[in-house]
Amino acid sequence: MNLIKGVWKVYEKLLMKNARRSKYSQSLGMGPNLVFAITSRCNFSCKHCMRNPKNPKDLPLEIAEKALKGIKKYNGKIVTLTGGEPFAYPKIKELIKMIVDNKLSFSIVTNGWLFKEYIDFLKQYKRNIAFIAFSLESTEKNFHDSLRKPGSFDRLMEDFQLCRQYKIPFRTITALTTANYDKILELGIFLKRQKPSHVVFTTMIPCPRTEQNKLVLDAEKRQEIFLTLQGLANVLKLPVVIAADIRAESNLHLCRFMKLMDISIDAESNIVHCCELAGYDFDSVAAKSKVTSLKDKSFEQGLATLSEHIHKSICARIKDYENCSDTDHIDFNSCFYCVNKFLKPIEKKI
Repeated sequence: MNLIKGVWKVYEKLLMKNARRSKYSQSLGMGPNLVFAITSRCNFSCKHCMRNPKNPKDLPLEIAEKALKGIKKYNGKIVTLTGGEPFAYPKIKELIKMIVDNKLSFSIVTNGWLFKEYIDFLKQYKRNIAFIAFSLESTEKNFHDSLRKPGSFDRLMEDFQLCRQYKIPFRTITALTTANYDKILELGIFLKRQKPSHVVFTTMIPCPRTEQNKLVLDAEKRQEIFLTLQGLANVLKLPVVIAADIRAESNLHLCRFMKLMDISIDAESNIVHCCELAGYDFDSVAAKSKVTSLKDKSFEQGLATLSEHIHKSICARIKDYENCSDTDHIDFNSCFYCVNKFLKPIEKKI
């Protein structure tokens, strides 16, 4: 018995020593992740782009480092790089190395045009890649290229093959519009063969180019495609992700940003309401979506300000619940809610 107690005492001391070195994370769950809209630069000029193309901006590396070191304290795991086009960011290699040095994983949302040029660089960080997300608008080459850039469809097919060849996890993102919403089945069958880890469907929200090109689906069509996508996932056994642009959660939090699970920082060093609205091409929406700047604040100060912003947003949503006659309306439970809120009072849209 004395021997057992002696062994236990040694083991107990070892446990205490290791406990001081590690963080207890079981009750924390998945910590907040970062979304960096690292640049407003882009090598495409898509007909449905929501970003303001004027005055290219790039996220300073010192701001990125401040956020990376800050997010680690809160159990953050993944940094998503978006834009603009992330591969057009002049210091993307330095930023990725900084992310990996901070023992974080990363994902990249890209149009795919420059992916091949960076494949050798990315291969060395394969274990740190959560996913590469490629924008695909159609199974029809001419249609996809007409929205994005001539030759971009063929470039994506090469990218998919490279990802399969080097076992780099990838997913696709398709923005459903008035021009392609009726091609969901064809897209599903085509993407099943491409073997992405996930197939993400989103949709267009109002901005100058989407309205000029008449690409925004009305509420009835968005509700229809929400139900269709659920059926597509079941029939094809496809890992479909329905983005909050189409349908968010029917509660106060709506999305990951409202739950503080994702924290978005734009190319001008601002913590913003969400990544969708970073650099948004409506001045009123872009201005109201900027929560605070990290240029003159610590990450912790910025996080506290964001928490206050989310609290106010949720309180406002509670009032809207009280006054709204149809709280299950898709405009009340999607990205359209926030955009409409920033454009004009939500009551006029529901």
